[in-house]
Amino acid sequence: TGLEGEPPVHERRALSGEAVLRLDRVSVRPGSQEVGVREVSFSVYRGEVFGIAGIDGNGQRELAEAIAGQRSVWRGNLSLGDEDVTHASVSARQRLGLGYVTDDRLGEGMVASLPLSLNLLLKRIGEQPFWNRARRMSPASIKKAAESLAEEFDIRAVDVNAPGGTLSGGNIQKMLLARELSFSPKVVVYNKPTHGLDLKTTLAIRRRIRELATDGGVAAVLISTDLDELLALCDRIGVMFQGRLLGIVENAGPGVEEQVGAFMLGGA
Repeated sequence: TGLEGEPPVHERRALSGEAVLRLDRVSVRPGSQEVGVREVSFSVYRGEVFGIAGIDGNGQRELAEAIAGQRSVWRGNLSLGDEDVTHASVSARQRLGLGYVTDDRLGEGMVASLPLSLNLLLKRIGEQPFWNRARRMSPASIKKAAESLAEEFDIRAVDVNAPGGTLSGGNIQKMLLARELSFSPKVVVYNKPTHGLDLKTTLAIRRRIRELATDGGVAAVLISTDLDELLALCDRIGVMFQGRLLGIVENAGPGVEEQVGAFMLGGA
């Protein structure tokens, strides 16, 4: 379902001409039982929500991980702003303003045995003020930052020292968002951010993605198998089919759903 009170089709917005993410003929070798990515090109602009539609297994995860730096780009180029990051590390991309919310919440997104506080700060291990120059933890600084993030993102937990694995699926997802958005990113890749969540959490996450884009100028690459979600949030929607980006549809006016649906089935 779309956001409460929203029309089923996204209204056209005037976007900045500033591209924060560019892919130029990017290809990724497929792994076992994958299709990989084949010569995908698109740009995402400041404040834009760019959707990636497609039936699961058509290269969406491979694409997301290539943008995030977790997979090697075989051919083509990938840029963040004016920086070529085709072969840059995950941390280098993060420093340049890229956030990534994985669809694998339990396997990749968190360490179930670690407390919520450390899960929220996993990408800041060794950084001050959470660790001192001798690489010793500062429990008070970690707890204070974690409590602030838990309040801001409405993460419901008995205590920030509770193991991350005790959280519900919705709270784990909110934790992942809190961790990525705490870096003040310029663009965030969301891979199926509301899949399997209850309606209240789904609406809250969609609202945050939209507000970050419209009010904060934070661009989004929103990968989803929920076409209603894409229609409610996205300015443009690209469609993946067998590892290729078959087309990009402007999400304005009638007939958008039919155009995207045709591409999803491999048609023009």
